[in-house]
Amino acid sequence: MDSFRFIVERGPQDLILAGEEALLESVSNGAPPILRFVIFDPTAVLIGYHQAVEQEVNVDEVKKRGWDIGRRPTGGGAIIMGKDQLGWEIYADGSLLGGSPENAIKKGAEGVIKTLQKLGIDANFRPKNDVEVKGKKISGIGAFSIGKYIAVTGTILLDFDAEALVSTLRLTSEKLKDKLAKDFKERLTWVSKELGRSIEMSELISIAKDSFSEALGVKLMEGQYTEEEKKLISQLRLKYSSPDWIYNLRKPLSGDVKFIERKFPGGLVRLQVKLAGESIIESVLLTGDFFVEPRRAIYDLESRLKWSRVDELEENIREWYKGIKIIGISENDLISLFNEVLKK
Repeated sequence: MDSFRFIVERGPQDLILAGEEALLESVSNGAPPILRFVIFDPTAVLIGYHQAVEQEVNVDEVKKRGWDIGRRPTGGGAIIMGKDQLGWEIYADGSLLGGSPENAIKKGAEGVIKTLQKLGIDANFRPKNDVEVKGKKISGIGAFSIGKYIAVTGTILLDFDAEALVSTLRLTSEKLKDKLAKDFKERLTWVSKELGRSIEMSELISIAKDSFSEALGVKLMEGQYTEEEKKLISQLRLKYSSPDWIYNLRKPLSGDVKFIERKFPGGLVRLQVKLAGESIIESVLLTGDFFVEPRRAIYDLESRLKWSRVDELEENIREWYKGIKIIGISENDLISLFNEVLKK
C-alpha cells in the first residue's frame, strides 16, 4: 500500500496558497505524495485562477470585515474560506489518482462523500466538480497539474454564513438566473445544517483523515514539509500576497470594450473584446470560473487573437483547441460567444 504524508496547516491565504503551488512542484520533483488539510485564518475570499477581482468581489465589504483576498492557482469560482471551512488537498503522481484531472477530482470527491457518510449525511458527486447533499452543494473541487503530477483541492463546509457570501461576492444576474439572494442560499448546505447540531473542526478532521485514506487506498503518515518545501513556500508567499498577482493578473479591459457573459456546463465565461476598426481584434480578455488544462492556455488564446483579423477568429479558436482541454465548454460554444459579442 502506498503511503502519503499527512499535514494540517492553519494560516493566512498567502501561506496556504503558496503551499499549493510549492507542494505540487515538490512532489513532481520526487518528494513523497501529500494529503494536506488547511484552515484559513483570517477568513479569505479566494477567486479562481481565471477570474478578475473587480468582477467577482465586493472589495469594500471584504476590507470592512477585515478579511483577506487571494487568487488560487486553480480554476473555478470565488469562495469564502475561514475557521468553519475545511480545505483538503492531494498532491501525487496522476497514476495514484486515476490518471487525469477529471478522475483525480472524482477521487477527491470520494473522500468527501465517505466523510459525510460517516457523519450520517448522504452525499453524491455532481459533475463537473461538486459534491452535493439533496441537490445542494457542500463541497467544490479543483485540479491543476505539472506533467503527470496532479494537485486536487477542495472544501468541506462545516458551517457557513450565507449572508456573508451574498454581501462579499458580486453575484451577477447571469450566474444567479435573476433569483434573489434568498434563493441562492438554498443552493448551498453545510455539515452543521444537515446534522442539526455543531461539531468541532477537530472531529471533522479526524473523520476526514480516515475517509480520504480509504478513498485513496493509501496509508497516511503524520508528516512535515521537507526543507526544500519550506524554502519554496517562503519564497512563493511573496507572489500570493502581491497585489499584482491578486488584482492585476486578470484585469478587465478599459476603453470601448464589447462584453458578454454566458453560463455553460463547464462554468461561467465572461468575454471582453476590444476592436481596432471593424476587422481587427486589438485585445481579448476571457475570465470566469471554468477549468482549463494547461491552466495558462487562456493566455495563449488571448495572445493568438491579439491583433488578429475577425475573419480568422474561428480558425484561430479551432487551432487553439487542439492543444487544450476545457471541461464543459466546446470550441463551438466559444466561437458562438465571440460571434455574438462582435455583433454588439
